[in-house]
Amino acid sequence: DVKSSRQTLPAQRRQYTLEFALLADGVSKDEIYDVLSTPEGVDRAFKKLDELKPNIVWWEAGAQPLQLLASDEVVMASAYNGRITGINRSEGKNFKVVWPGSIYAVDSWVILKDAENKDVGLDFIAFASQPENQVKLPKYVAYGLPNKEAASKVPAEFASDLPTAEANLKDSLPLNVDFWIDNSEELTKRFNAWLAQ
Repeated sequence: DVKSSRQTLPAQRRQYTLEFALLADGVSKDEIYDVLSTPEGVDRAFKKLDELKPNIVWWEAGAQPLQLLASDEVVMASAYNGRITGINRSEGKNFKVVWPGSIYAVDSWVILKDAENKDVGLDFIAFASQPENQVKLPKYVAYGLPNKEAASKVPAEFASDLPTAEANLKDSLPLNVDFWIDNSEELTKRFNAWLAQ
């Protein structure tokens, strides 16, 4: 019940927040970017945020959603799944990741063109990309594995915590990077102005 309970959302992430607003307003995950690509859709997202705003605690750093949940200041949080799983494991918390309606993004390793230690960087990426090394990562942080061979070999005790687990991925929304490349400047200005009100 968003009208009688507090939630937390990222203050500096207009990505995700506008999508979450449309999901909360009943837009299906498959239609989010079609709707958000129209002026009416953007207005709809901000109208929903207007409704939710009195009960939102805005966070600025990745540790804050966990602190807010642990202190019972909020009952629901937009947070990094790896942090949720991490605190559950390290501190015995029982926070639940709700995968339907979650949003996932893909990251990349990058080596600067003129990097002094380019060879070391390439060696690291080669090492980190090997399935036998990737399969060990979920023990330490519950982020998805890009290597399909590694993902299929993750121990069952960790597999269900990963965003790339088939059961979790099927109900998640992929962040549309192209949409945000085209619309980031305009929507960031509007979001920041709205947030400051």
